[in-house]
Amino acid sequence: MEFDHKVFDRAVREVFAKGGFSPDMLADPAVTPLIEETYKALNKAIDTAIKTETPPELTAALQNNAFIFSGFKTHHSLSEVGLALTDADGKVKPFEVFRRDVEAIDKKYNTNYLYTEYNHAVHTSQMAVKWNDFMADGDRYNLQYRTAGDERVRSEHAALDKITLPPSDEFWKSYLPPNGWNCRCTVVQVLRDDYPMSDPAVAKAAGDACTDDPKGRIFRYNAGLEMTVFPKKHPYLPKGCGNCGGGLTLAYDPKREKCRVCRVVSEQARKAEVKRLYDRLSKDSKYRGVEYDPVSGGLSATHVGHNTTSNNSEVLRWGMTGADLENEVQRLLFQSGHIAVLCDESKRKAKQALPALDMQLDGVMMDIRSVTKKKQHYGSHLKAKNKQLARYNARSDVRLPADTVCLYFHDGSMYHPSKISVGVRWLKKQTSHVCVRHVVCVIRKDDDSIEIRRHDI
Repeated sequence: MEFDHKVFDRAVREVFAKGGFSPDMLADPAVTPLIEETYKALNKAIDTAIKTETPPELTAALQNNAFIFSGFKTHHSLSEVGLALTDADGKVKPFEVFRRDVEAIDKKYNTNYLYTEYNHAVHTSQMAVKWNDFMADGDRYNLQYRTAGDERVRSEHAALDKITLPPSDEFWKSYLPPNGWNCRCTVVQVLRDDYPMSDPAVAKAAGDACTDDPKGRIFRYNAGLEMTVFPKKHPYLPKGCGNCGGGLTLAYDPKREKCRVCRVVSEQARKAEVKRLYDRLSKDSKYRGVEYDPVSGGLSATHVGHNTTSNNSEVLRWGMTGADLENEVQRLLFQSGHIAVLCDESKRKAKQALPALDMQLDGVMMDIRSVTKKKQHYGSHLKAKNKQLARYNARSDVRLPADTVCLYFHDGSMYHPSKISVGVRWLKKQTSHVCVRHVVCVIRKDDDSIEIRRHDI
């Protein structure tokens, strides 16, 4: 494990120069490298567990969790640095005295704690990947808890040794290892007839006893199920919210310091995730036109199998074809900080093109329909896209059914929310099988910006 302590020194100098530390400083150029350096160390730990067949969404979730954790850890360490700025009389210390005093903070957070956090990240990532593999087999096998089996095993962990239960048992939701800092326990698959089944109540009691102290209770989680590296109840993180794929789920309160931290760190985590996606797609020959905007955090890419000819013949309003409008909505979404990827439409079966969807917007698959005429409602558009979703979802290779439609309004005056409601009611009268659950309206404004309205059906 490596850590460049120079980045901590630069952050310390920034705190001294500004006379203290505030959450907004997490976005300062002198401070963000400290978050990134912490994340780099933890990401190396995650990399030790990731396999070629590991689902990209699991990898991304673990990485995002580690980044947010790194941001909150930086907040904690620099908050202590800020408190060390003044002496017992409230006077600002000379810089050299101050710098010497914060050396202990650097060692605590960036050497001692980081060593333990790195080991934890290795273990939780390994268990998250293993859990993903276990889920592929369902309850064909039982799972068995195993300790390292040496003299270093803690007695409360030894009590869990050889507990054998199916993956569907509630026990694994809370007591999948690690069950404490530097825990070396693991879980393996075993044949159902090779070991007797444990009593679920006895197993739960042992799990409760193992994690009964305040420091232990935070480990009652399943890294694979929750797709997280660090526990949601870690002291770095705010009480009352948890760490998830999109940041911390807490109603924003500007008076609450950790809410302000969350807003800054979550945006940085989002951009870091988009940058990782850009790095992957820019090296992938199946994609062209891959762009990343570090300011907005937007990404644009087009699969080489995306059909750009079938909707390119008819010139619609504004002198634009269907392909032109499709490219336009992608451009506007990109410049607004969204991930807009035009998808593969080239897959075929028995020489027939398989039904496909146009776009993945911020990770959500959807089909695009441009509204080019003023109508009483958008029911006909929804009907056409509902049929497309149904055809796409019927494909044997579709794991996650799509339920979202994107309506693009090149002329923003054509949008009215009531026309969505009326259109939905009309659609429900036309068909008994409604696939559309969400309608994302992208509304272009005169200044070339966009407004996005989401309607949930």
